[in-house]
Amino acid sequence: MKRSEILAEVKAMLAEFGGVDPEQVDEQTSFIADLGLDSLVLVRMTVVAEERFGVRIPDEVAWELHTVGAVVGHVEEALAERPGVADRGRR
Repeated sequence: MKRSEILAEVKAMLAEFGGVDPEQVDEQTSFIADLGLDSLVLVRMTVVAEERFGVRIPDEVAWELHTVGAVVGHVEEALAERPGVADRGRR
């Protein structure tokens, strides 16, 4: 999965769970400072991200992911570490 696809999915989740306009979001957007999301929304988004991307986001890591780009980067790295995933979609 390409970084741009992960970003698009994270934006879609923000729209779905946080009522955020995806056009107002970029990788530098902060969940709390810029979007004003509360911890309940962030927890729900973490669970959904794990389901949608098929990756694990441990609690101690989730609380350190303050921006959209940080989440995208974590998902990208987690997907790359899975056997056979790095080559999918690039053929």
